[in-house]
Amino acid sequence: MFDIRRSLWVTLACVGYIALSGCLTIRKQKLEADSIATCRELSRDGVTAMEMGEWGRAQSKLEEAVDASPTDLDARRQLAEALWQNHSRRDAVVQMEAAVRLDPRHAPTLVRSGEMMLAVGAIEKAQQRSEEAISLDGNLAGAWALRGRVFRQQGEPQRALADMQQALRFSPHLTDLLLEVAQVQYELGRPQRSLTTLHQLLDIYPPGEEPQQVLWLEGLAYGSLERHLDAVESLHAASLRGRPQADLLYQLARAEQEAGNPSAAAGTLQEALALDTGHRASQVMLAELRGLAAPGNSGVIRR
Repeated sequence: MFDIRRSLWVTLACVGYIALSGCLTIRKQKLEADSIATCRELSRDGVTAMEMGEWGRAQSKLEEAVDASPTDLDARRQLAEALWQNHSRRDAVVQMEAAVRLDPRHAPTLVRSGEMMLAVGAIEKAQQRSEEAISLDGNLAGAWALRGRVFRQQGEPQRALADMQQALRFSPHLTDLLLEVAQVQYELGRPQRSLTTLHQLLDIYPPGEEPQQVLWLEGLAYGSLERHLDAVESLHAASLRGRPQADLLYQLARAEQEAGNPSAAAGTLQEALALDTGHRASQVMLAELRGLAAPGNSGVIRR
């Protein structure tokens, strides 16, 4: 009889333990589901704030989202972006690195981590991220673009250009990258190739909406090819896009002089000096045009 009672108690205890364990598991699962639901709701609020440019509110919401579900990859990435926009770059890098640890085989996360690393000067880490992303997805334009930018920072323009052009094979309409390719081509002494790239880029924009930097570089490339009237046209158009800069107006004046219009050049230089009275190159060139300086002797002004 004693053995039967003992067996019964043992059986009842086991059943109770199993039932309790099951309840705890169900409760844990419910809590996890609630945390995930809360995280996603907060993330949606954060993304909405990001789209509205309310970066402080976005950061607050996304921090709450990460607290609710620390293993949520999207919440980590979004928080990193909000922090980045709020100029908390170190914290942004930390959050993006946490996202990488959550999913080290997600190539776009590796690329964004590398971009942030490059921006804060961690060039070797950025290159590592680019290599990892390329090995995971060789068709990802961002991975090739990142490695190209790393090479450019390292003073290797040929390798930079090769990787950037590879990126454009996969995504041919990346405007920022097209401009960088044109810049590298110009720096390598290939103005005609730079122009070809710039015209591909300019075709993307509606007439009248071309960025200043693109038109500026187009003007410089034309100047290198001794197409001075074209250079004047491009540089003048660039000067009308946004706020003019003394350096840009100086380049325009040089093009006007080369095109045989020194009076226009003098007027443009006066505009440059109105923006920046200490712009030395404009001072010297204007003095030369007025006969106050010996041409070619940029450091000496006649008294």
